[in-house]
Amino acid sequence: MKWLNYIVCVCIVLSSCKSKQPVATQAPVEVKVPNWVSSRPNNGFKFVGIGFGDKSKGGNYQMEAKKNALYDLASEIKVDISSNSVLYTVQNNNNFNENFNSLIKLSNSDNIEGYTLVDSYENEKQYWVYYQLDKQEYANRKAEKKKQTISKAANLIVASFYDEKNKDFSSSLKKRIQAFGVLTPYLSEEINFDPAQTNGVKNVFDLTSLIQTQLQSITVVQTKTVNILRPYQAMYAPMTYSLELKSKTPLQNFPMLVSSDDDKVNVNDKTSTNYNGEFQVKVNSVEPINQFVSFSLNPDINTLMGTDSVGLAGVTLLKQFIQTSSLKVQANVTNISIFISSVENNLGKPTGLNSIEMFIKQRFSGQEIRLTDRKEEADYIIESLAETQKDVSSDVLEKNYEIQLAALLINIQLKNRITGEVLYKTQVSDIYGYANTLEKAGLNAYSNPKINARLAESLFFLKRKILVY
Repeated sequence: MKWLNYIVCVCIVLSSCKSKQPVATQAPVEVKVPNWVSSRPNNGFKFVGIGFGDKSKGGNYQMEAKKNALYDLASEIKVDISSNSVLYTVQNNNNFNENFNSLIKLSNSDNIEGYTLVDSYENEKQYWVYYQLDKQEYANRKAEKKKQTISKAANLIVASFYDEKNKDFSSSLKKRIQAFGVLTPYLSEEINFDPAQTNGVKNVFDLTSLIQTQLQSITVVQTKTVNILRPYQAMYAPMTYSLELKSKTPLQNFPMLVSSDDDKVNVNDKTSTNYNGEFQVKVNSVEPINQFVSFSLNPDINTLMGTDSVGLAGVTLLKQFIQTSSLKVQANVTNISIFISSVENNLGKPTGLNSIEMFIKQRFSGQEIRLTDRKEEADYIIESLAETQKDVSSDVLEKNYEIQLAALLINIQLKNRITGEVLYKTQVSDIYGYANTLEKAGLNAYSNPKINARLAESLFFLKRKILVY
């Protein structure tokens, strides 16, 4: 029994000594850089996509690597341009081709299906991924998707003719643009419809021609009256015009883009017709030009499509294939016409001086204003009535100094000639003349230097009722 205890104690001591021996640390296993990172694989049956994400930039570097790999995969898929495709008709436009191919690749990278992850690799700075896509599987998927897309576009075209029959111009045009939008990924390929099902539309060329013809059917309703614009107004009443189709039916609830052909007239760039085909051009500012100015109108396709991402995606490309001339409407920018009525009396009798009238005319001279002698032609009428009278202090001055004192009062008002409304009214006073007779004192009041300063102040506020610079 003692020997058994001895053996156990020895085992415990030996075990304790063994546990205290230092443990040898293992060197980290070095991850070997795969060949596909430095040398791109070449597989005749597979499309290859390799991309990496930069860890130092932060964010989701793994998603960045995947996105780059799929874009690389899409770039490897060759876009063959069919001689019967829409893209072939503009292939001499290198800039357009480049933009179109980029769009196709981006679209493909968003819609590629059936790819598989072959491998991944990462180090301290980068994360790499390697994808493959079977070429035959891709071709089969693409053919099926193209078939479904053409069927969807055909249904939209059919529906557009139904809307056209029901005189819904906007809905009809929108569906045709949507049809073009869904076909965008295949514009480099031949696309054919069954004309018996699509009201004679055989291909994309017929579709774009149909859209162009529909846009060209919009016309301006000619009117006998011309809108008049005056320069430097505080606000402008909207100018109303009308649009109709060649069928003489109003263009209802359709958005338009507006631009002024002259930079001295600034307008809002968007408008829309109402149920009667009427639309308004809202003017922000007008500078003096004294001539007719035209406004260009173009269909606002982006607003028409609203939030329809499919339709909007095709709008930019569609504009490469359709040509429509801007519609024109006009307005006449004319100077503000003013008639000045001035009466200058001295103790109830005409002075024959016309000095106040001349001062008013000087204050209203400028390229934005036309002074007229014909009251019926005027936009505004300025009435000035100047009259002298014996001042209350005159008797005291005459008794003590044999001097007469006359006071000059000038009443000025501004009227709207058409409505007769008085827009501004003021009185200029505190102007006096001295002389040994009251008549001379009244005439001297008209030559008082103070009159110009007081008149200038009153006319400044009056002018602000007509012009806002």
